[in-house]
Amino acid sequence: MEKESRKEDRRVRRTKKLLTQALTELMQHKQIKDITVTELTELADMNRGTFYLYYRDVFDMVDKIEIEMFTALDQIITPASNEDASSQAKAILIDLFRLIEQNQEVCRVLLSENGDMSFLHRLYDFMREKCWSTWAALRGVRKDEFDYHYSFVVFGCAGLIRAWVNRGCREPAEDMANLADIMLRRGSLEDS
Repeated sequence: MEKESRKEDRRVRRTKKLLTQALTELMQHKQIKDITVTELTELADMNRGTFYLYYRDVFDMVDKIEIEMFTALDQIITPASNEDASSQAKAILIDLFRLIEQNQEVCRVLLSENGDMSFLHRLYDFMREKCWSTWAALRGVRKDEFDYHYSFVVFGCAGLIRAWVNRGCREPAEDMANLADIMLRRGSLEDS
């Protein structure tokens, strides 16, 4: 029975992966609102009924993909909450860049002009809260000072990530994490 369950899980993962690949391909040319379930399933070479086993519509699919990304991000960042996150910054960055590298097609389209802008806003707010609770508040940084620093760091990192993803993640995740770490340390609150 367990073997059957594992096979089914593998088939479900494969089906969702094919649907995600088709979605990312379509999002390279179209906005989410303009993508239909029919064209998505035709591109993935499956029937609409299979799609509806997992998702209500294309927006639900995008939402679930984003939730998976947030869950993975939370698992990367949360372990740092019991310690000084600034001492773990490089390890967190390496894990972050590896996650992006493993999901580069999804990240590319989510961060593109055709991506979900609400994803970027939720990502910004999610990361801001995590950074405030795990780092800034523990170090006694003023809230207004943190807000400016956070905006500077996040938009800089977002630009770095977007450029890396658009180049096909040619450089290893570890190299990009090192570059981000160096850039962040040059502009960090530690120097002020």
